[in-house]
Order: sequence, then structure tokens, then C-alpha cells
Amino acid sequence: MRVSANTVEFKVGLPPGLVGPEYLAEDGKVSVLADAVSGSMDLVSRAELEALDRLRNGTATDEDRQTIAVFQARGYAYESEESERTAYQGLVDGYFQAIQEAPFQFMFIPSFVCNLACDYCFEGELTTKSPRMTEEMIEAAFDSIPMIQELHENSGPPYITLFGGEPLLDNPYQHWAVEEILRRAYDRGYPSTAISNGVDLDKYVPLLKRYGCNEVQVSLDGTPEVHDQRRVFRNGKPTFHRIERSIDAALNAGVRVLIRLLVDRDSIDNMPQFAEFARAKGWIDHPLMTLFYGFTKQTTFLYVTPDHPEEKRQRMVRGDVKAGLRDAFYAMLEANPLVDALLRPDPARIRSAVMEGDRVHPNLQGCSAGTSVIAFDPHGKLYGCPETVGRPQHACGEYAPEFRYSHGYREPWRHRHVDTVPMCRDCNVKLFCGGGGCPIKAWAASGGDFATCYCPKVETIKTNVERELAYLLPMALRRRSQTKKADDRSDSTWQQMAQAGSFPWMS
Repeated sequence: MRVSANTVEFKVGLPPGLVGPEYLAEDGKVSVLADAVSGSMDLVSRAELEALDRLRNGTATDEDRQTIAVFQARGYAYESEESERTAYQGLVDGYFQAIQEAPFQFMFIPSFVCNLACDYCFEGELTTKSPRMTEEMIEAAFDSIPMIQELHENSGPPYITLFGGEPLLDNPYQHWAVEEILRRAYDRGYPSTAISNGVDLDKYVPLLKRYGCNEVQVSLDGTPEVHDQRRVFRNGKPTFHRIERSIDAALNAGVRVLIRLLVDRDSIDNMPQFAEFARAKGWIDHPLMTLFYGFTKQTTFLYVTPDHPEEKRQRMVRGDVKAGLRDAFYAMLEANPLVDALLRPDPARIRSAVMEGDRVHPNLQGCSAGTSVIAFDPHGKLYGCPETVGRPQHACGEYAPEFRYSHGYREPWRHRHVDTVPMCRDCNVKLFCGGGGCPIKAWAASGGDFATCYCPKVETIKTNVERELAYLLPMALRRRSQTKKADDRSDSTWQQMAQAGSFPWMS
């Protein structure tokens, strides 16, 4: 019997009184075991953790037999290295089989031009002047879709996303281009969506409905007081109420709306007020509305080329979410339950495991952009990540005037996962991060090698999971203590784990 190489121990601080003293270490924290191969996550006592350590060290006793049997049933221990390898390989094979059959997103950028001037926009200067897709380019893009799916060994249904710049600009060219793209998608039976700033969405609703585009993502940065300081027209005029009107028009027409809230130091304190606004609007429980969030991030890594000196590459890639923002975000959530109901945050992908008893879902690739996303830009180039569009060093081919696929750039990216990045292979938290961090950052930092790791460090990955556990676990334990009924179950090791909060029984 051996402890699984993919079993991770997370140390979590909890408020007093939620668990018995047998679960508390000397530092007052509890231990949570998780294994993304078996999908298990459990709160364990000190005695159970000691038994696992004895198994790992080869000093297990007969008294440990029952506890070890539980750990084996949960996938934290295996009879042999071969049985563990078989379980892991089955997970990997199933994952990549699913990738090959998953929907493939094709993003159309009629133009990079945008009518707003958001200072954090990752497209930056691209949005002020741009070529336009012609009818021939649009046709060529659709003609290339089967070829791209064949190169990616993907048999899933294609779906089309309107992207920009701003795809839904209220001008004659943009109306023509959007209709040309949606009509061709409709005629081919491809579903379609749009990502828009929402300013002129209401003027497109009839066209979207005509061609079955029934889902649109728009962005808001908070209530008008905050939003209108950030997401503004180029002349500085506000946009909030125009976007609000467009959202209502879309919902009234039966179009699903996804609202993305951008969170940073300037907007985080406004989230409770926005949640109250969304509740008053009826958005939180609206059947056609989904609200989610994203952190603002630095984007200088998009400008890196392999011939930059190493020091410059590292400096331009370094950094992501500003220090302290995640902690401030969770502190705000803990003080404002309505914001949790609004956003249901899940950055570590464990919320359903903790709150609903779902399995822990493994992350074998940190980003789907490498396998199932292609963007067509108005220069005739192909891009694999929507954040890289318009940066020629990241183009993975061309679709016009002729189709060309850049195997040397795309294939190492497409096949990059937790087992192809050497630094990730023996890391026991790799299935929580996807292996190697952002592929584009790894490529940029290394000077052009996708098989490298731009890793936020094991400590950081564990901290992110522990931060989310510290937020979710008290809610789950309190809910369980409020609904649990007394019964005559025995106090076996297994029942102790379940009663203390073994997550599959958290309903």
C-alpha cells in the first residue's frame, strides 16, 4: 500500500467551534486532503493524518488498518504503483478524449476598433485604428474551420463568437459584417455568441434573434459611480445607463446575458453596492442572467518577443493579480453574503466539491486556448488566445488570402499539459493548476519554448486553494450543523470524517 503521489494536504484556518479539537493542529489549523485523480476531498483528524504519514513512511501498524482502508477507498492510497498509474492514465485519456469531442470556439473579429477608452484594455492601441474583414475574408474563415478542426483532431461542434475591438458598433460596416458572420453560422448550423461592451447591444438585438445568437457577454465595473470613471467613451462620457438599457432589452427579447464584473483595488469596495443594485433589478435570480467576475491583470507580457533580452522578458512577464487583492476580495465576500450569491466565486475550482458534494475536477491544461479556440483577425491572421490577438509574434497561421497553419508555434502549445512540462511531472499540486502556468507567459519568459514552466510556485497554488477553503468550508460546516439530525451511527473513523465535514456528504 502506498500514498498517492497526487494526494495534497491543505492547511486551513477556521473560526472557533466549527470542528472538534481532534481536528486542530498545534497552530489551530485543520488539514484537508484532496486528490484530483480520485476526485476526493476530506477534512481529516490529527490521528488520521498521522496514520497517513505512517503509511507514507512504511511504519503503519495494525491499528491503522481501518483508516488506511478508508484512504484507499477515497483514492488517497493505492495497493501498488501500477494501480495508481492505471488510475492516473485513465484520467488523462478520458480528459483528452473529451477535449477532442468538445465544442470548438471560433472567434471572428470584424475590426479591432472600439468606441470606449478603458485604460486597462489588453488590446490597447489596437482599438483606435484597424482594417476590416471583407466578404472574401469572412468566407475564407468559414472555409478554414473544418481544416483547423482536422489539424486539432477535434470532432466537436463548432460555435462562433463575435469579438473585437467592439463587434457591435452602431455603424453600417459593423452591422453588415455581423450579419454576414451570423448568417453563415446560422446556415451551417453553428451556434453563435457575442462578447460586447454592451453600449449598442440594444440596436443589435433583432439581428441577434433572427440568426439564433441567444447569448451575449457584457462588462460592468460596478455601480455608475465607479463604472463611469473607468468604462467611458473616448470623449469621457459615461456608459453605464446605456449598457443597463441594452441588457434589459436583450433580456426582454429572450437573449441570455453574462455580465462580467472587473475587480481591482478601485472597484472592490463597490461590489456590495452593485450587488444591491443587481438584486433590485431582479438580475441575481433572473433565469437568463449570469454574473461572474475577473481580476484586472497586467498585460505587458503580450508585447514580449523571443529576441528580447532575458532580463527584459522576465520583467515584462512578471506579475499578475496585484498583491493583496485576492485577500481583500475574500474579506469583502465574508462581510457581504449577497456578493457571494451574486458571483459564487470559485478561482480554485473546488466550490462544488465543498458546497455540493461534487468531485474535485482535475485541471490538466491551464487554459483551453491551446486546444479549442481560434480567433480570426481582420489582418487575415489566426490566433489561439483571444488576449494575444493583434500581436503578430503570437499568430498561429493565416486564413486569408490563403490558409497557412504554423505548426512550429501551435503544436507545442496544443500538446502542452501537466505531463509535457518537465517541472510539472512530479509536482503533486499539478492537477490544481493545469501545469506550468499561462502558456503564453511561459513562452514569453523562456524566449519561445512552450515546454517550460511559468509557475506561480507550489506555495502560491496551495495558498490559493487554502484561501478558498478558508472561505467556503465555514459556510459548508455551518450549513451542515444547522441541518444535521441526530442518529445512531457509530463513531468509526469513516463516520468521524463524514460528520466533521467530508465533502460528499455536505448536502
